[in-house]
Order: sequence, then structure tokens, then C-alpha cells
Amino acid sequence: MRKLWIALLLPAAFAASAAAGARTETPEAAVRTLLAGWFEGDAARAASVLSPDFRLATLRRTEAGPHVDFQTRDSLVEAMAHLTRGGWEVRLGETTVKVDETGIATVWAPYTFYIDGKKSHCGIETFQLYHLSAGWQIASFADTNLWNGKEAACIDRPR
Repeated sequence: MRKLWIALLLPAAFAASAAAGARTETPEAAVRTLLAGWFEGDAARAASVLSPDFRLATLRRTEAGPHVDFQTRDSLVEAMAHLTRGGWEVRLGETTVKVDETGIATVWAPYTFYIDGKKSHCGIETFQLYHLSAGWQIASFADTNLWNGKEAACIDRPR
């Protein structure tokens, strides 16, 4: 069981991780590189594991019902460019990784997202990756943003 593997490894493992542009040997390493870049405020590091055609999809609850927001690689990289250390922190819960020998993988986990140290929202994150010449690259990332303080299964939500 790998509960809270990102939260526990974040300070030490991310500091020791390879610099931006390094080859990512596992799907988990690619995800850790992205999240470490966010936490460290290092947009180049985070962007180094995003494929050129990367897409982000976020499912949100609105008064009108469920809504999916889409974001391109360029718009995410632009948002990341303004990060400072600790600006974005993602804590993952128990993580499931599926890898096929053809070079496709999925990383799935519940998460809690913090902005400047304050809990913002939580839900489920899934990363879809391909093994390319540069190593594992994140092709897409989908998440749910369901925080309402009670219903969402945040990994560190007070009971």
C-alpha cells in the first residue's frame, strides 16, 4: 500500500529528483516530477514531463450541474510560470498504477490540493502516460474538483 507516498516523499525525494529535462524511467517518476515542479515553483521542471499535446480536464460541480473545464499544455505552463515555492501542493492518497508493455500507463489516486499551504479542494486524479524516447511523458491529466468540506473523500480531511 502506498498511502500518501507523495506527501511523505515530497521534501526529500523531490529535492533529489533529476532536473528538468531528465529521462523519467517510470510513470510514477513522471508524476512525481510534475508535482515536485509545482511544489518547488519550478515550471520548467513540471513542464519537462508534459507531452507536446498534453491536455488537462477537470470535472467541477456547478449550480447548473457537472461541468468539465479543459486546459492546454500552454495554458497550464503559463499558470505554472507564476508559482512560488509551496504555491501548489498536491498530496496523493493510495495510488494505483497500471503499466502495459506497449508503453502506455495510468496513474490513479485520490488527492488533496493546497494553495499557499491552505487546503483548496480534493477529489480523484488520473494521469495517462506514454513511454517515449525521453522516457514517460504525461499525455493527459484528468481530475475531479469536488471539495465541499463534507462529501469529497479527501485523503487528509478531518473526520
